[in-house]
Amino acid sequence: MNRTRAILFTFVISGMLLTACGGKESAAGHQHGADSERYETTASLTVMPEFLSSYTDNTQATYATVAELEDIIKEIKCYCGCMDEETGYHDSLHRCFIAESKDGEVKWTDHGAQCGICLTELQDAKRLHDEGKSVEEIKEFIDNKYKGTES
Repeated sequence: MNRTRAILFTFVISGMLLTACGGKESAAGHQHGADSERYETTASLTVMPEFLSSYTDNTQATYATVAELEDIIKEIKCYCGCMDEETGYHDSLHRCFIAESKDGEVKWTDHGAQCGICLTELQDAKRLHDEGKSVEEIKEFIDNKYKGTES
């Protein structure tokens, strides 16, 4: 009986992650979009927003990789369902972490912190970059791994 519960629990958690944050209310009960995101401006990419203090060390460490991977994640499609190519509001994985950059200042968003797919895509990009993969190889990996999870 415990094994059955463990399997059921695994499926429920997996479903919640795959529901992600595609502009609809997720299984976790939160809504993503311009009105539900929290924003904070810092002096640079290397200064993390204070809102991260309410997230796990893993989430904080993942956000800290944005500066190193900024050019790469601008090229990667996000598969959580947030992308809106028509308006350009969310046009890449980059936008899941940074709303805008202007005059050296960075307007961070907590969108990525609230979404397991966004965080995992960024972690995959970091791992592949560290392995010496090209931007094209990273994009291909992300597309192949996540395109089936798009809402």
